[in-house]
Amino acid sequence: MPPRKKVNKKAKPQPKRKRTTKEPVLVKIDFWAIAAKEVYDACVRAGFDEGTAMAFAMDRSSYPDWIVDPLDPIKNPLDDFEEDEDE
Repeated sequence: MPPRKKVNKKAKPQPKRKRTTKEPVLVKIDFWAIAAKEVYDACVRAGFDEGTAMAFAMDRSSYPDWIVDPLDPIKNPLDDFEEDEDE
């Protein structure tokens, strides 16, 4: 009997692993920058010219109370988040 030919089996493609990265911890300047960007974008969408929108974004006293608490403007908004604890 003649020898058999070797069959090259293709390896099954492994599913690609999802990249997992840890989200960076946000600091106070990050919250300020996010709030300023959102105020600027909202002003531009509302029809303000870019200069006026920038003035509103840079003046924290013009922010609504629900964006920045006037009593504690440097407070971390994630401090209010409470995780459910099993006791």
